Amino acid sequence: MEFFNKAKAVRLKSHLDKYLVADDDEETVRQSRNGGASKKARWTVELVEGNPHIIRLKGCHGKYLTAADVPFLLGMTGMKVLQTVPATKKDISVEWEPIKEGYKVKLRTKGGKFLRANGATPPWRNSITHDLPHRTVTQDWVLWEVEVVDISLLDNEYISSCASSFSSEYDYSGSNTRSPSITSENRENSLQFAAPESRWPSIAASQDRWLSITSDRSAHRSGMEFFNKAKAVRLQSHFGKYLVADEDEETVRQSRNGASHKARWTVEFIEGKNSVIRLKSCHGRYLTASDDPFLLGMTGKKVLQTIPATKTNNSIEWEAIKEGNYVKLMTREGKFLRANGGTPPWRNSITHDIPHRTATQNWVLWGVDIVDIFVSDSDSGSSLLSPTSSFSSLADDYMGSPDTGSPAIQSGRSWNASMKQVSGMEFFKKAKSVRLKSHHDKYLTADDDEESVIQDRAGSSINAKWTVEFVEGVDNVVRLKSCYEKYLAASDEQFLLGVTGRKVVQTFPRKLDSSVEWEPIRDGVQIKLKTRYGEYLRANGGLPPWRNSITHDIPHRHHDWILWEVDVIEILPKSPPKVSRSESLEDDVVSSSSFHLMSPAFLSLQSGGSSDDSPRKSEGRLIYYNVADDYSNVNDAIEGPSFQFKGHGLEELTQKLEEETGLENIIVCSRNQVNGKLYPLRLALPPNNATMHVVVVPSTSRVASDFIPETPTFV
Repeated sequence: MEFFNKAKAVRLKSHLDKYLVADDDEETVRQSRNGGASKKARWTVELVEGNPHIIRLKGCHGKYLTAADVPFLLGMTGMKVLQTVPATKKDISVEWEPIKEGYKVKLRTKGGKFLRANGATPPWRNSITHDLPHRTVTQDWVLWEVEVVDISLLDNEYISSCASSFSSEYDYSGSNTRSPSITSENRENSLQFAAPESRWPSIAASQDRWLSITSDRSAHRSGMEFFNKAKAVRLQSHFGKYLVADEDEETVRQSRNGASHKARWTVEFIEGKNSVIRLKSCHGRYLTASDDPFLLGMTGKKVLQTIPATKTNNSIEWEAIKEGNYVKLMTREGKFLRANGGTPPWRNSITHDIPHRTATQNWVLWGVDIVDIFVSDSDSGSSLLSPTSSFSSLADDYMGSPDTGSPAIQSGRSWNASMKQVSGMEFFKKAKSVRLKSHHDKYLTADDDEESVIQDRAGSSINAKWTVEFVEGVDNVVRLKSCYEKYLAASDEQFLLGVTGRKVVQTFPRKLDSSVEWEPIRDGVQIKLKTRYGEYLRANGGLPPWRNSITHDIPHRHHDWILWEVDVIEILPKSPPKVSRSESLEDDVVSSSSFHLMSPAFLSLQSGGSSDDSPRKSEGRLIYYNVADDYSNVNDAIEGPSFQFKGHGLEELTQKLEEETGLENIIVCSRNQVNGKLYPLRLALPPNNATMHVVVVPSTSRVASDFIPETPTFV
């Protein structure tokens, strides 16, 4: 009953995505895909006094949905469902008990049977019966989605009282003259029908005006809820393809590449028109319903990208109309943005038209994906697009973001303010390192080739550990660094040719750009990691080569594959330092000796802070060292000599080791615990005076030249 308690009228959609409609013969009922615009799909809800679990459903003809005792076909179990006006108040054939089944309902008769939407071949196709589904394949045929329709603001529609008493009288003054009305005297207790002099308009007039209702339609029928908080969107057709602005800056089409900046459309609101929007492409041009026919002799007309000459040009205005979880975009002439299928030239084309055939009703439905666009990284006031931009006919008024190629307009609203509700940063704010577990109970793992990223069940492996870095100036973006000191990156390389997923790799870019930045988005107790281009880190399953692979993609079927559990391995004692975006890694090394995270204690020592706060700092750290032979071989079974080191930098440590060993021009190395290889120390020493084990490689060693950098590196 929760679906009906507050509803004045509803639409019922079957598992075949068709609506329950009252036929024009005012007797039969059937299924139809034309449920959005037709009032025959609307059923007024009446509650039964004294029984809070029962409802009646009245069609647009004023007749009730009735479970008849007449068989639909002789010899079959299903019985007819009709529109009738029962003779008495106690007739239980018009009463239905809603039973919740997930997010859908079953409608049960008093005889224990269910309202059923039939499929298969005629005469069963599109028919409605009441029956008990005995076969497994027909269990879904009795499930219905409930869409609430608010018709209280349409003064040309008849609305009966939600809790009216049933009346056995059915007095029309004329079949097409006046619609029934409710008298003020018995509004609470009974329903009557008005005489010809009723103040209500005629039914015919109501039908004529139905499609002309514009932005003043009721709020929940409007599809603006999909756009109100959006700065930019992607529109996905029922073919799973996206509306894209072509490179010729004139045509629009459909494409499966939703990651392209050409699939993003900036949303602009129109002052004084609450349910109308403009959509601007990455080329700064507006989605326009033109008057040119797509093909001569056909009804569909072209949809283009244009820059209109005047602000009052309504060809670039689209009214969003909600249709379940989708929207229709209607022009001012009452036509709809339509994604065409079939053979060329129709395939992948976009027109605006009114779908007349049942098979093309879904072609005007669009899924809306919200996309957030940054201004250029070089802009210190990074922000989102303004929700209401002032209109301009000049393309030069807009600047493009170098990261996305899409138009961007500065606004006073920050990225942080718009994303607080869904941000998953709380999982990372106190974390120094984490593990990420996929839907398959496997961990995101850096492969031993130091390039690939895979899934593995060995969560205790060091390869499953990812160091968290924060980006200066952006509060809801993280970088993840593997045990090989390489970043988790969303590459542009396809995982397999012909499929949408792209590779996720470990990389060490010369510039820390947006490819290594991930936005955590909370989803219950899990997170999604979104790239700057709107795709998600995805853990794939299935057969090889998909099994255990990692890609970034937009899931169309397996929505759980982009969900990750976050296990915090190390916790930061204080707020972590943030790594700023820089022009190159060399600049970072010169300016701050390292772009890696460093503890606050180490930063205070480098800045000349006092070391009296911790007695351990005054004692220095213990250094164990071994001297490698000419081939860099070291006997690790023998613990080398040690000394107490009170310095703070790598240069001081090198001088101290030269004094201890008597060698000159040495190279100080450390052994990687994963692969056992030697790597020269070129960055800062570990914080907190931790004990170190180093290997001294003499300059006379045959492999010493392998450790000498091509350009000088300052520490």
